[in-house]
Amino acid sequence: MRPEILAPAGNEEALEAAIAAGCDAVYFGLTKFGARAYAHNFTLEQAKKAIDRCHLVDVKVHVTMNTILYEDEIEEAYETARALYEAGVDALIVQDLGLIHLLHHRLPDLTVHASTQMSIQSPDEIERLKKLGVKRIVLARECTAEDIEACRQAGLEIEMFVHGALCISMSGRCYFSAFRYSRSGNRGQCAQPCRMRYTIEQDGQMIPESERYLLSPKDLSLIDQAASLPVDSLKIEGRMKSPVYVYLAVSQLKKVLDGKPRTQADRQALMTAFYRGYTTGHLLDQRGNDLMNTKTPNHQGTLAGEVIGYRKPYIRIKCRTDIMQNDGLRIGTQGFRVNYLYDAQGNLQNHIPADSIAMVKGRRCAKGTEVRKTISYAAEQEVTKQCQKVRQVNQPIKISCAGVHKPLVVTMNGETIVSDARAQKAHKRPTDAAMIRTQFAKTKAEFVRYEPSFDLADDIFFTIADLNELRRRTTAVLAEQKTRVVTQPEQDYSYVPKAKTNDAEIVKGDRPEMASFQWNVSNSYAAAACLEMGYTSVLIGPECDRAASLKMIKAFRERYHDVSCLVKTVYHTRRFMIMKHCPINTYFKDGQRKHCALCHEHTMKLVGLDGQKVVCSGDAQCWMRLFEDQPVDEIEDVPMYKKAGLCQFRIDFFNEKEAEIEKIENKLVEAYSKN
Repeated sequence: MRPEILAPAGNEEALEAAIAAGCDAVYFGLTKFGARAYAHNFTLEQAKKAIDRCHLVDVKVHVTMNTILYEDEIEEAYETARALYEAGVDALIVQDLGLIHLLHHRLPDLTVHASTQMSIQSPDEIERLKKLGVKRIVLARECTAEDIEACRQAGLEIEMFVHGALCISMSGRCYFSAFRYSRSGNRGQCAQPCRMRYTIEQDGQMIPESERYLLSPKDLSLIDQAASLPVDSLKIEGRMKSPVYVYLAVSQLKKVLDGKPRTQADRQALMTAFYRGYTTGHLLDQRGNDLMNTKTPNHQGTLAGEVIGYRKPYIRIKCRTDIMQNDGLRIGTQGFRVNYLYDAQGNLQNHIPADSIAMVKGRRCAKGTEVRKTISYAAEQEVTKQCQKVRQVNQPIKISCAGVHKPLVVTMNGETIVSDARAQKAHKRPTDAAMIRTQFAKTKAEFVRYEPSFDLADDIFFTIADLNELRRRTTAVLAEQKTRVVTQPEQDYSYVPKAKTNDAEIVKGDRPEMASFQWNVSNSYAAAACLEMGYTSVLIGPECDRAASLKMIKAFRERYHDVSCLVKTVYHTRRFMIMKHCPINTYFKDGQRKHCALCHEHTMKLVGLDGQKVVCSGDAQCWMRLFEDQPVDEIEDVPMYKKAGLCQFRIDFFNEKEAEIEKIENKLVEAYSKN
């Protein structure tokens, strides 16, 4: 069975581009609760209209509600989800366990997909999510082919990204932006520190020549491999990309799934729409410079020529490809739309062909500087043209008439539409199947293409007006059928946790039965979800500050009466990222060697342009972790949390010496002993 093509829609124009290109489903976010807070996004009313628009042409709609939610947000998020359910949404893509838990118990008929922000890459995690009624897993981008096959065996639908931007950190486990810039990636506000420049510091000494974009990956592109991927849905990243990008990515993915190879022109067109280098990513275990683009973090487009001279204010270009007026060009550090385009003689032109000389206005730049095309005006015009065409769905119908004085009857999807007119006795040419087929084919401006079969009596006659009226009524009924929403009543919430009661305990390190930071537990319902998934204790999420933690504890106690399962971390060195990519090995060894131990033999740090540092430390599996360079000590808050009912506290050590560890442990015991 061919996998679904799932397209991004950051706004109405991108939605229309996705539909025109032939997608099977779209995903978009609302103005709240989505992981792309800076995209245009949709209001709830716009979302309802978009759902109807898509359903007319059999395109499914998945709405992203893929942020973590705090205690004072969870009910509002649930009400938004319920409104989408009542509007007919096909699925919600969710990160927050609390929202998934609420939907499972109150709206069990609503389809929920686990967001890639949950970083799922094992069958065990999928088995736990089954207990919450999740129907599909959007796999972590770190999954290998072996991981995908193992997850597929768990029995849920599998969705994976096949094209677009990569997060270098495991999605959902990146706190760099939140901790350093107070803009949480888990709440859709990522400041993209991975796209910034860093310099390696080794044992306290800066290595100036290492300064580059050490955490910036290329874009994923698995379009050419898509037909062989054993998944149910192929997802294209790009809710902040242009309609041209959406159209080209969808149409080229569809082309490959239809068994047709992409041409070089196809690839160039998509690269012009957005390109910062391509990688097949972790699926094929690409590493180092095969995975990363450390030279530049932004859209580079395609090579269009090179600068051969400058005479103020004109840049003289030797064209390798054609350049049109209104194309977007990047020349060195300057980027602009071509408002005025001149030939070698200074004549104004709309188009300069390849292997010719073009002149554009711009700032001085060096001879030999690359000229790159970042926007194709011709592609914009073509996509606009394609979006004006009407996408149609094929609809089988049966048209019958029992005889003179009987109506013409259309049977469609189990419903009948009966003409007001009755058949007259034909005196000249009777109304036959060919005549009716001709009238029912007049739907070029509508969403449907009818495929009629007939059971007609002889010698009947209907006027053309009668046939057209019946066609219009049939189309209206079909539109109502396709946008009809059938919902089930909301259920009462009655979940009772079955957590074992623990005595007071200080927790060091991870335990299998503890729901870890992976789940980003930020509200009381999320904690209950962890218990429902089979955990016996729940670590309060790393983005919960003192106020958020206390609200969560209070709500959990009031609803479930016992907070003994909750655990609060009160001492740790905050981890900013965990990733397969190693910036240290990539710089020193081109990233191709695992377990090089450089980060353990030396103290390695990344230093940002602002002078702030992060510590690099690989784990036992050679996954690179980036840590804050100073620990966070909140042990003084233990009496306050204990008063709120908490009895489990966690301390995480990173590189502390034995004496420091003993000191911290004693400090925690003393704080816990206070009345």
